[in-house]
Amino acid sequence: MSTKKSIINKDRFKNLSGMSAFDKEKRQENRKENAKSRFDIDVFSNDISQIDINKLISAPSEWNFYSKLPEEKFLELIESIEKNSLLHPVVLWEKNDGYMILSGHNRVRAYKALYEMTKDEKYSKIPAIVKRKDDIDENTAREIIVDTNWIQRQLTTFEKTQSILQKYVRIKSEKKKGEKTRDLIAGQLGISGRMVQNYLSLNMLNSGFFELIDESVINIKMAVLLAKLPDQTQKLILKNKDDINFDVNLLKKASEFKKDEEILELLRKDEKKEDELITLKVKIRKDKKEEFMKIYRDWLKTV
Repeated sequence: MSTKKSIINKDRFKNLSGMSAFDKEKRQENRKENAKSRFDIDVFSNDISQIDINKLISAPSEWNFYSKLPEEKFLELIESIEKNSLLHPVVLWEKNDGYMILSGHNRVRAYKALYEMTKDEKYSKIPAIVKRKDDIDENTAREIIVDTNWIQRQLTTFEKTQSILQKYVRIKSEKKKGEKTRDLIAGQLGISGRMVQNYLSLNMLNSGFFELIDESVINIKMAVLLAKLPDQTQKLILKNKDDINFDVNLLKKASEFKKDEEILELLRKDEKKEDELITLKVKIRKDKKEEFMKIYRDWLKTV
């Protein structure tokens, strides 16, 4: 019978330093980034309940599309909770079969890990703000998930795009006449309307490019231009990404071509030509400068 390997290095708890696991979590959980979620006051003014961790259920993956904390950050969260208790309660939605987690999936994971390791009953229940069954609907539940993750976490480009798309669908159906959807989203998330529009444009971007954005291989402006190309063309570019010259001006021209082969040829790095370039320095008489420049300009037209 195999034994389950603990995800926690118990030695990390022997000498907890006064640094900064606490400080890091506090900075992260208090960071608002100018976002103006309509749930901020509501979330932090409700009564706090102690809820059995075994009664908690995760939100559907299409609602909670956010990645788990990396292992190192997760261990820092565990240490902070062990030393300082939970700084912010989780947010739950009462359901027939338990409580759905709307905010705090990583904190719940940390509580479960601590209980498994220590068997201390204080980790069998977690401080929570509970939304009763009829307090909210599915749309509001999904918005709470988006808002709290946007405010509290460092998101990937894909996660930012999906967050804005979800808000766009809801706000577009609820906005008043004359209001711009993108400006309403921008106000809630603390970013510019143009940035909202850029992220909305990425809805048609092949998912493989999001990693290239986060790795700074391409920027948002390039990604928006790539998203305008047919999906099959995007797949071809992605397949040949190591040979592609990702350049804004070239990507603008790419939309003028109809054949994938032509687009690929346009964007392909031409290392051979680059290797053949040389630099020439020429000295001429001062009174011959204009004559030389005319000959040079005429020559440039022929190459």
